[in-house]
Amino acid sequence: MDQLHQHWLFALSAPMAAMNLDYGATYTAPNLYPNSKKVDLTDSWDIDSKSALIDTVTRMVDDGHAENLSSPYYLWHRLTPSRWKEYCLHQEAARRPLLEFIASTAMVCGDGGIRAWDLSRMGFLCRIGVLNGWLTEEESLWFQSRIARRARHYYANWQTYASGFIIGRSYWLSLREEDPTLKPCALNNQGLQASNVNVCNRLLGGEDSPYQRLPWDIDMEQIDMEKPDSLAEVDWQ
Repeated sequence: MDQLHQHWLFALSAPMAAMNLDYGATYTAPNLYPNSKKVDLTDSWDIDSKSALIDTVTRMVDDGHAENLSSPYYLWHRLTPSRWKEYCLHQEAARRPLLEFIASTAMVCGDGGIRAWDLSRMGFLCRIGVLNGWLTEEESLWFQSRIARRARHYYANWQTYASGFIIGRSYWLSLREEDPTLKPCALNNQGLQASNVNVCNRLLGGEDSPYQRLPWDIDMEQIDMEKPDSLAEVDWQ
């Protein structure tokens, strides 16, 4: 795979890189942190081996945090306003603040919802896998090429993809709030966190951002890869 298309794959984890630029991350290094030797994922991800990393990636790509919200995001884009209101009224009261959050963000991220939150983090893990010596660059690129297929299916451009990441992170941060009366505030306020604003500025305004120089629409055949023989036992596409 040529460098341009490798960089396109790395751009899928650019939101995670943008969060960590101050700690040595780069947008274009296959191992994300070119000047580091290893990143300990034990506490943050419970990952300490190649098999644990692969298990996490193959599970979270399609069954991560986004899955809980995927149906409402899909419905919001297809129901009339009156039908959406009716749908919300038939949901449990505890879920309605979340549906209001979805209604307020669906235009920004599209019907892909917050899947970019999961996809970007899994791309990040693939690159850390190279850094930690668990994955070869070829193996990492193959996993990222599978992530790319999903990203292109669910999103229309880099802007909606980046928005899906930020909105997903806001949702994830709100999960810490256990008081149901404060849940609406948690959902709406997390997006204003300085770290989220900083990521947006870096991705959508930074001169070195891959989103400023790489097209969203590329020939997907250029990033499709045969599964490496070393991953023959990985039953996942």
